[in-house]
Amino acid sequence: LPGSSKRVKVEQATFVLKGEYNPKLKPKKKNNKNKKKNKKQENMLDWRDRAGGNDLRPKHAKIVIMKHCFDPKEFLEDACMITEIRDDIRQECEKIGPVKKVLLFDRHPDGVVSVKFDTHEAAEDAVKVFDKRWFGGQQVEAQQWDGITDYAIEETAKEREARLASWHKFIGDGEVDEPSINEKRSEQSNSNLEKT
Repeated sequence: LPGSSKRVKVEQATFVLKGEYNPKLKPKKKNNKNKKKNKKQENMLDWRDRAGGNDLRPKHAKIVIMKHCFDPKEFLEDACMITEIRDDIRQECEKIGPVKKVLLFDRHPDGVVSVKFDTHEAAEDAVKVFDKRWFGGQQVEAQQWDGITDYAIEETAKEREARLASWHKFIGDGEVDEPSINEKRSEQSNSNLEKT
């Protein structure tokens, strides 16, 4: 360096491997990470509830299906009955254990109610308590949900039109202001034909 009494030595760098290098270890680490990720994803998508540790019962075993709890025709006369029946069933079920959710399938002809409990034990106790018990003048059939059966029944177009007509008659109009589904579809198809 100019004006300095110290000398600088420059030489070409040499690269030396320190320790042993095994190229097979690196992909193995990545593979383990993928295995852990896949295992975690499987656990999340699994039906079994692992929050309790070794309890491998399916999650749907916490849900109890009760049939014959009501007559669906009751709701045609008074729609508020849905809330009353749901609250009555929740109140009775909470005597057994904590309840997460109560669903009434108001269109199902068997008067089906689904109750989701917080624990498997509460669901099992509920089946024992409510099966063959009388509720609202009917004998209840209680069982744990199989995880497959869908109790929801959709309203047909004719039922919807009849319900709207009876509603308008009830409020005093006598006429249905909203066009029926079939009329809407025919109008849409006619407008689509005109465009082409």
